[in-house]
Amino acid sequence: MLFLPVLAQRLPATYALLQSANLVVRPTVARIVLHGSRGLAGGARPDSDIDLSLLVDLPTAPGMVELEPFLRAVVDTTCNAWQSDVELDLAVVFETRACALRCFTQTNWREGLCLIGGVDCFGLYKVQKGFSGLVTHAGIQVKRMYPSLEIWRRPSR
Repeated sequence: MLFLPVLAQRLPATYALLQSANLVVRPTVARIVLHGSRGLAGGARPDSDIDLSLLVDLPTAPGMVELEPFLRAVVDTTCNAWQSDVELDLAVVFETRACALRCFTQTNWREGLCLIGGVDCFGLYKVQKGFSGLVTHAGIQVKRMYPSLEIWRRPSR
């Protein structure tokens, strides 16, 4: 996987970890965003996990695929290939509000960034850290997910 240069420049230890861990994603993953202590927040302990959001493109044809099995396959593909002692904490994120998930391209929060409120404004699927399946009405605030860093973007087709 060819990561964006900013990852190696700003977080060389995390870059090395991801290079050696066999990070694999399905073709529907459009971007990967790094959060937490192994990201720009810093302060990772040896037992810290790595927090990644996989931003996916949902199938556009209605009725073509059931949402939860589709999202579970995204998680399974990445988790099954993962080869590291560092625990992987994945979130699969998808657009629900026609905003192109621009908030996930930003490193830090800026007022006015989210024009639709910034609370529970994107779809989220997790099977770790106390969640199992679609996460709805959890009060997730966009401004609390920073700092974050986009580390990979699917090459243009």
